[in-house]
Amino acid sequence: MPETPESEEPRETMTIPKLAERVGRSRTLIHRLATNPDEGWPAPTFRPGSSRPEYSVAWFDAYWAKRQAGIRQGKRTDLEPPADEA
Repeated sequence: MPETPESEEPRETMTIPKLAERVGRSRTLIHRLATNPDEGWPAPTFRPGSSRPEYSVAWFDAYWAKRQAGIRQGKRTDLEPPADEA
């Protein structure tokens, strides 16, 4: 018998305000990232009876770590060739 989605182990999810609190940033920033197609966020999930989008915490933690690793404060990056050309 095939597995049904209800039998899968539930993943931990959080709303945008909780994700913002988790990383110490504003809800506005996280919402802007979540709604920008270039950021590659997965489709949100919704709890029954709720209209608030939720995202996987494991996915968000990996995404945030990669995003933070790519940020270099105080150094111009527009003068360097893109990483795929170097």
